[in-house]
Amino acid sequence: MRSLIVTGDDFGARPGVNRAIARAYDEGILTGASLIVTGEFLDQAVVLARERSGLATGLHLVLCDATSASPPGAIPDLVTPERRFPSAPGRTGMVHWIWRRRRSGQLEKEIRAQVERYLATGLPLNHVDGHHHLHMHPVIFDILVRCMEDYKIPWVRLVDEGRRARRPGDPLLGELVATIFGLLAARHRRVLFRLGAARAPDRVYGLRATGDLDLEEWLRLLPRIRESTVEIYTHPDADTDGGRRQLEALCAPELRSAVETAGYRLVSSRESALRQPGGSP
Repeated sequence: MRSLIVTGDDFGARPGVNRAIARAYDEGILTGASLIVTGEFLDQAVVLARERSGLATGLHLVLCDATSASPPGAIPDLVTPERRFPSAPGRTGMVHWIWRRRRSGQLEKEIRAQVERYLATGLPLNHVDGHHHLHMHPVIFDILVRCMEDYKIPWVRLVDEGRRARRPGDPLLGELVATIFGLLAARHRRVLFRLGAARAPDRVYGLRATGDLDLEEWLRLLPRIRESTVEIYTHPDADTDGGRRQLEALCAPELRSAVETAGYRLVSSRESALRQPGGSP
């Protein structure tokens, strides 16, 4: 059977997210969670993860719209004196590219600080992905790959939906964004293949339906997927309307049945990473 990884993002950000991820694992199809190590409710998330040894956790790298792990003096070009990154990922990415020589060292310092903070929790570091997918920025990804080698992180999310995730009425800008991520994913796969140190899913879904991955969207998407190893990421939250819809979808019996009908077996990033690295670029 083919493999499906289901990941909840923003673990540690808010109590509602933490409760939702715990319930989606206990009662639903969630197999993993990505931890914001600078989140205000990190400690609560760590306790919940320790109580669920089968939940594969990883680092949700934050380099925008969040708080840094490093003090402002160590990364002065990246954050405000209050340790806040800029909120707009697109603009942030452009500035990183323009000033890449000046900022690369600071970016690496912050990435390593977040990895170290994650390791300090004592949780296994099964995977890495990024808030607003900024980890896929070419400058950041090349730094991240070095860190993945050093810290032996075996699995990384490469957002790449392809055309099967298209929905009627999706805006042209959204299609442009999906295309850009697809091109970046192809480039990054070549990097991973050359190094042979980490793996990524064949496809990752959730971009077009970010914040709106309810049961209807799941049931529309699953029959369209063809790849062998797939990740679908979601944002359950017990305290928001959109988050509750995503949570209820994850816990719906008909969704579990739809996963089986589509020919997928639920796995975690931990299980997937145990396979021998390889494959074509």
